[in-house]
Amino acid sequence: MINVLIAITPLFLVIFIGAFLEHAKIADKNWSPVLNNFALKIGLPALIFASLAKMDFVFSEQSQLIYVNSLVMICSFLIALVIGKILRLNRKNFRTFFICLGFTNCAYLGFPTLTQIYGESVLPIASLIVAVYLFWIFTLGIGFLDYTQIRSHKNLAKKILLNLIKNPLLIAVFLGLIVASLGINIPVIINKSIDMLSASVTPVVLIVIGLFIGQSKFGNIKKWIPVFIFSIMTLMVIPGLFILGIKLFGLNLPEFTTSIVISAMPLAITPFALADTYKLNKGFIARSIVLSTILAIITIPFWSSIA
Repeated sequence: MINVLIAITPLFLVIFIGAFLEHAKIADKNWSPVLNNFALKIGLPALIFASLAKMDFVFSEQSQLIYVNSLVMICSFLIALVIGKILRLNRKNFRTFFICLGFTNCAYLGFPTLTQIYGESVLPIASLIVAVYLFWIFTLGIGFLDYTQIRSHKNLAKKILLNLIKNPLLIAVFLGLIVASLGINIPVIINKSIDMLSASVTPVVLIVIGLFIGQSKFGNIKKWIPVFIFSIMTLMVIPGLFILGIKLFGLNLPEFTTSIVISAMPLAITPFALADTYKLNKGFIARSIVLSTILAIITIPFWSSIA
């Protein structure tokens, strides 16, 4: 666990550098959207495509990984539904809790964390798992928000399909899998260009997370109690249930090490960006991103040593 903590500490140092840049007013308001757009539309898609294009992808060999991670995502949404109903959350908080419980920072923080712990060789499998997460988030997750917000549901399927088609990360997934499946050889010059873009994305996304933390305000201490409970659910309960499920079904735990670590990632930044569109609890989301990211310094080494 100590070795993993040492390995991921540089990542969080870069995050806190980003927070310092924001707090010290060195970074202005234009930094976040520019860096975020680069990461989302160029850097991460390049990383995902490059990783998947180089792997020997055979669906029959990867099907168990896809099915298990899909089940984890679906169960996360079901748990959110049940808990939301039991606690009788109001509509705004219920929708917020639903989308946030399964929306881990699998890409932004997941990729750099996994490469620090396991090396570059983990990227193809990590990209495939992230693809599964993104698919369910932008179908079942965003689809639920759309369903509970709009009055007419006749164009719901079309809207969900558009969300998938327009998502740069999922486009990179599909293209990468096509190249891998067909054994297409990409010219060396293009490969090197894509690899350069891939190499640039880790510090960029870490700085973006740091800038967001630097922009956040502490607020009333009472407002942090539900945030702390939620963070424990995200960082400890969900991955704990994942491991329990693997053991109950008699699966080989080491085969799902990467999946478990990804499931233990803190809340992603994206729900905050969706808050205004879907009328979510913006304050809760912001505090949850900050606290879960800080607590992840301890919880990620714990799960990586257990798995």
